[in-house]
Amino acid sequence: MTPLSTTPAFNLKVVLKETGIRPDTLRAWERRYGLPKPQRSAGGHRLYSERDIETIKWLMARQEEGLSIARAVDLLRSQIAQGNDPLEHIEPPPLQPIATPGTLESIRQDWVEACLAFDEKRAEGLLNQAFALFPLETVVTEILQYAMIQVGEQWYQNDISVQQEHFASALVQRRLNALIAACPPPTRPEVILVGNPPSEQHLIPILMLNLFLRRRGFGVVDIGANVPVAKFDETVERIKPHLVVLSAQRLSTVAPMIEVILSLHPLKTQIAYGGRIFNLLPQLVDLIPAHYLGKSLDEAVRNIERLLSQRPPLPLPSAKLQTYQQTAEVFRHLRPQIEAKLFEELSPYNLPEEYLITAIEDFGDVLHSALAIGDLDAIHPELEWLRGLLHQHHLPDGILAPFLMAYAQAVRLMEVAQLTPLVEWLKTTAERVVA
Repeated sequence: MTPLSTTPAFNLKVVLKETGIRPDTLRAWERRYGLPKPQRSAGGHRLYSERDIETIKWLMARQEEGLSIARAVDLLRSQIAQGNDPLEHIEPPPLQPIATPGTLESIRQDWVEACLAFDEKRAEGLLNQAFALFPLETVVTEILQYAMIQVGEQWYQNDISVQQEHFASALVQRRLNALIAACPPPTRPEVILVGNPPSEQHLIPILMLNLFLRRRGFGVVDIGANVPVAKFDETVERIKPHLVVLSAQRLSTVAPMIEVILSLHPLKTQIAYGGRIFNLLPQLVDLIPAHYLGKSLDEAVRNIERLLSQRPPLPLPSAKLQTYQQTAEVFRHLRPQIEAKLFEELSPYNLPEEYLITAIEDFGDVLHSALAIGDLDAIHPELEWLRGLLHQHHLPDGILAPFLMAYAQAVRLMEVAQLTPLVEWLKTTAERVVA
């Protein structure tokens, strides 16, 4: 039997496809247990071997049998130490290695590596090559969009610097703006207003949608990122668009998006939305009183055309959502006091204040959104992001559990019955993080 290769030959996309593991779970295993142990390409990408992939599968199988991941890791290491490696008897599977030169995959990888090396000339040359070989929409979705997801994940994992992420984002935004400027004048009568709710800073998704809609002949008014609620109302009143499209990429901006939607409801305009967070947490879709555009740009464009032609009624806010909003409003009102208490609770740890402020503000935004949708468990996918944020800001790796416990104590001191479920969730999650 051929032994499993330890040569790093497979990227993250292959690993996720072959194993079915979640990216945040894989990152947690690598950080906490040192398994698997990917190597790095010249551009900083994780590269995995056949043995790495089979290690993941083996650990997942032990979890399905009822073992915790910590026990599964201990079992694997114990068997290897005893000379009974369970992976020795596994036949290597036929896997698809890294893409060959000239394909979308290879151009995307090369483009990311050029960006991480701050090589603007090479990055622009690769995009020019891609646009010469493939349709515009394919390049935008399969290279630019997917590459920025990769870059964002590496930044959240603290694998690349914020400067590298900003450099790549700036190149993408500049290219998208140039493509938008080159679009012909609208040929359809409908006007579509696109923008991001308060606190949502990600411009690239709405720039891509803007481009795709213009190429379909629509008139588009793009009011950008982090737009206050009142400005949405004001702009809608002024230009009377046929459709308003909102984008939210993280849980922390779901609550502000709902606020914008509820504010626009009395204006009797069509409202639609989309974004990464709704792909991660599809259960949110049923709560948002607007039209969901789907999981991809192509699907969003098709749904926009359907909405404009059929004009279905706008979903109404549910009574459940209104109750959640009341709880979220209580939290928002008390939040300055909670965060002041949190600083006191965390003072014994002597954490850098400037970094702690950012972590507290960002996590408060996440909690506000979770309360606004009535689902605190929706925060769990964000915890790995929070852990990464704490690490980026030079806070100790083990601070997450004390941070959550301190937050629970700060909320408890408010003595507000509506926030009791939040206190219990924070305490339970802190205990789970330690375990």
